[in-house]
Amino acid sequence: MDKRHIGFKLLQETVGIPIEIISNEFNEISTNTYHKIVFQINEDEPDIFAIGVLFTLSLMSFTFSAPRGFSEIEFVPDEEWSLGYFVQGLELKRGNLWFSADYVTGRLMKTDIKYESGGKVTIETRNRSRGAERWLTHLQGKRHIKQVK
Repeated sequence: MDKRHIGFKLLQETVGIPIEIISNEFNEISTNTYHKIVFQINEDEPDIFAIGVLFTLSLMSFTFSAPRGFSEIEFVPDEEWSLGYFVQGLELKRGNLWFSADYVTGRLMKTDIKYESGGKVTIETRNRSRGAERWLTHLQGKRHIKQVK
């Protein structure tokens, strides 16, 4: 099984899971933003989705990111998110599974995602505006753009 297939399998098993947003906090100071969203996975055994949720949200963070400032020098336009990038950002801290990324191939990700046992997930972003709200829409399998009638 190739690495791309594993990524697609994680997406397929994860997108559409039921979640409940517990809190959504957004702060803007001058040109900087801080966004924190906490949600709960509403499944009988939410921990089986831990890696899939972290991978899917990290993929969305990468996909919707862009270069900022001097990072444009390292920007690779056609780069795809990979399991390698994902694994580099994984860490076990204080009993929780974390994904963290600052810049990847010149893209400003500035994203930290904490998965706690029992299915509680915290997303924190810096200088990404309210983009994480869209990621949760996609995670639930909903469309971001609606048809105009």
